[in-house]
Amino acid sequence: MKKRLFCLTALLFFLVSSPVSFAQEPETGWVTYRKNNISFSCPQDTNLRKLEARLRSRWFTVSTAEKDLYSNPSYPIEKRILARLESILLRVEQILEMYPPNIEINLKIFRNRNELSKEYCRSYGSVEHYKSFYIHSLSTIFTSMQDITDSEVSHEMAHAVIDNYFRVMPPSKTAELLATYVDSHLEKD
Repeated sequence: MKKRLFCLTALLFFLVSSPVSFAQEPETGWVTYRKNNISFSCPQDTNLRKLEARLRSRWFTVSTAEKDLYSNPSYPIEKRILARLESILLRVEQILEMYPPNIEINLKIFRNRNELSKEYCRSYGSVEHYKSFYIHSLSTIFTSMQDITDSEVSHEMAHAVIDNYFRVMPPSKTAELLATYVDSHLEKD
């Protein structure tokens, strides 16, 4: 309980005190938003309201202050999205009872699964049609607007937490079981 209270207090301090950084890459048409240890990149024409809604399809327990950070319409939308992503990461860590230090998570959000599949092919040299995937060496979750949900993000964040927690990464089937466990327990206390 003390660890959870400490994590929530630390999250609130960082969310309120640190600014959101913004990087626009005109030559690629992508924009990146960063706050603390989480960032997301998406095409400049991405509908951020739709993205925010897709990341709020499931309910899970958070503090009132945390909820205010990603629910208050007076906050800029990118700040609300980043606050929700940080809440999902905290929830994943709580479910797994794993708190890797200095974890960095980047999300790269493509327009659709076809673009995501092309990225997978560039990365791995094979064609697959996943809704999302995580590459540990890049600390990046790859997904698409077509498929992104808080369930997808929590599942892939679980892979990030697991991969960063252990000195030697567990077998892929073990990691997949744990990530599936996180998704199935996201809403449970």
